[in-house]
Amino acid sequence: RRRGKIIEGGLRARYLPWLEPDEQQEIYGATARFEDKRAHAAFVATWLRETAGLVDEAAKLRVAFYDAHYHRPQGSIYPMGRTVEALDRPDFERYDDRGGVERGAWAPDAVVLEEPEHLNWYSYVAGKASSWRRYPHVVGVVHTHYVSYAATERACPGPLGLLVHPVVGPFKATMALLMARWMTNGHCHRVVKLSKTLPRVANDQTEVVANVHGVRDAFLKVGSARATTSPFSVQADRAIDNPLAEPSKPRTAGAYFVGKLLWQKGLDHLASLLTFAKKDFGGTLAPFHVVGDGKDRAAIEAWFARADVDAVFHGRRDHADALCRDFRVLVNPSTTEVLCTTVAEALAMGKWVVIARHPSNEFFYDFPTCLPFKTKREFAEAYAYALRHEPPPLSARQRRRLSWAAATERFCDAALARAPKKLRFHQKLACFLHVHLGKGSRGDVIRSVAGAGLTVGRQSRYVRQRQGGGPEVCVVGAENTILVEKTSGEAPADEAADATPPSSSEEEDEGDIVSV
Repeated sequence: RRRGKIIEGGLRARYLPWLEPDEQQEIYGATARFEDKRAHAAFVATWLRETAGLVDEAAKLRVAFYDAHYHRPQGSIYPMGRTVEALDRPDFERYDDRGGVERGAWAPDAVVLEEPEHLNWYSYVAGKASSWRRYPHVVGVVHTHYVSYAATERACPGPLGLLVHPVVGPFKATMALLMARWMTNGHCHRVVKLSKTLPRVANDQTEVVANVHGVRDAFLKVGSARATTSPFSVQADRAIDNPLAEPSKPRTAGAYFVGKLLWQKGLDHLASLLTFAKKDFGGTLAPFHVVGDGKDRAAIEAWFARADVDAVFHGRRDHADALCRDFRVLVNPSTTEVLCTTVAEALAMGKWVVIARHPSNEFFYDFPTCLPFKTKREFAEAYAYALRHEPPPLSARQRRRLSWAAATERFCDAALARAPKKLRFHQKLACFLHVHLGKGSRGDVIRSVAGAGLTVGRQSRYVRQRQGGGPEVCVVGAENTILVEKTSGEAPADEAADATPPSSSEEEDEGDIVSV
């Protein structure tokens, strides 16, 4: 669902959110503006060919879009109108890498939902046709800790927000966890969590922990070009007695943070750590660089100024940008991450990474350039060492662990494991409630009150006014031919969403899983 985090090498079609041009500025910045979906699809294909180096994959990939809206209060993109329902319609469009358009109903053998909980929270519901589980194999990849975000985000600014947070924060966290379990269980056959830091969202037979993210070749090439046979710039540096001495010919310099500028990223803690390290250095410290943008940027800049941290804020940049390549040390103190992609990218580029000792970072511990810390003292020691030493090169095997090739192998191992094809009673109940309570005007009211607001909440109204037409349903026949039929709004019978409330006596089916 989100840009950047997907198993590119295994894709044949990608379903992306379409934002109207007047909303694109807040998401894409000045880097891109698309007047129509064809232009957006062409940008994706060009990026795959020229930036990611996936020429063959770009030729095979088809890009489709669902309408979406940027919900400013939550800083999130939410679907508007039909998503899964649109796949059944004869006017469903997919774009190829040369701008051509294919139209017709589409019945995928396997579906990968990135953040299935986020995708389906406030989605349009048309009964049974709104269940992703009606496809043979649906894998949900969970990579955002919404429970932690809900627990730490204040309901409102100022003293009032501080006063009500001890009550509102835990309530929001509990509701976020319940919604995450509801959406993942109701729509996915297999759930892949990126790290152990995420709470349990599915059954033991359904849920698996695996890092299925990789970094593109551009980062690995930077690291390979920088690799040397010695951590010292020149052999003469071996004779230096002072372990904190700067190499005589440094190839890299400076420390930085890259990511969204949100309080949930631990940037207030980062300022505290840098202040402690500055005192430990004897009152001097080179400027710290902050790369990124976000809704809390102004407040974070003010916080760093009050903490007397010498910091340079560069705004939004790609991590592969020339600005970021020659920094020596990436610092990421966040403990709300599920698995930090920027840490993997920094490791691939041959940098030191100074990161919090936390379950979300366990994948990185055995890399020689990873310096985890638990206390301020450990941070200051790791930070001092990293600033004064060139990072050692990674081996070929270590670099491959960071690649998309290795990530795709891990994904296949996790996604293709056998899992129950039928829902348990509580899962069937959750799916039943979702596909029936969310219909029509009743669903619009529930979504709006539940936090979606009047724009995202009124999904049924959006469909009537903007998309129109009755739903089309795709039926896969015995010969795997696709027949398109007009119906009154319900899909073929499926165990994922019964028309009647579920029975607890049904047994689980251990059927085979379709290959991705």
